[in-house]
Amino acid sequence: MYFQNFPTISYDAIGNGNTQIVTDILTRVVVRKSVRDERSLFSKYDVFDWETPESVALDFYGKSDYQWVVLMFNKYFDRYYEWPMSIQTLQKYVSDKYTDPNAIHHYETSQSSGDTNVKVKVEVADVPTATSVTNYEYEQDLNDARKQIYILQPGYLPTFISDFRRLVTSQV
Repeated sequence: MYFQNFPTISYDAIGNGNTQIVTDILTRVVVRKSVRDERSLFSKYDVFDWETPESVALDFYGKSDYQWVVLMFNKYFDRYYEWPMSIQTLQKYVSDKYTDPNAIHHYETSQSSGDTNVKVKVEVADVPTATSVTNYEYEQDLNDARKQIYILQPGYLPTFISDFRRLVTSQV
């Protein structure tokens, strides 16, 4: 559904003069920061381990086809590695990425002023109270941060889709 509104172009993939009509996948539309910051348009939602963009779209908009709206509003361009991974997928990802998932990735300590819950990466020699963070813990923290997403209020969906179609087709 996402690409069906995109313009098409003539493209000569081989350079032999034979062109084909293809979807212009280089067309790009993003949600403006001012729109994303308008809190009345969105609600925050915590993604559960088993949920996919399709299941979230189905729950909120009644159609899994609107998964692209969920991804777009959260600036997730890669649904496989930017969308929160399940525990099993995360474990496999970390074991594939790192030789030793339990090896130390970095050290961190609490920020000394302001919000002391904020952690800061440090060289362990600089701060004796720093704690180690393993490769798995590092990837798990990144994954956990992606679990809180923004959902466009369902009442605004028709307007958003209409505006999206207009913007995509005006890119030509």
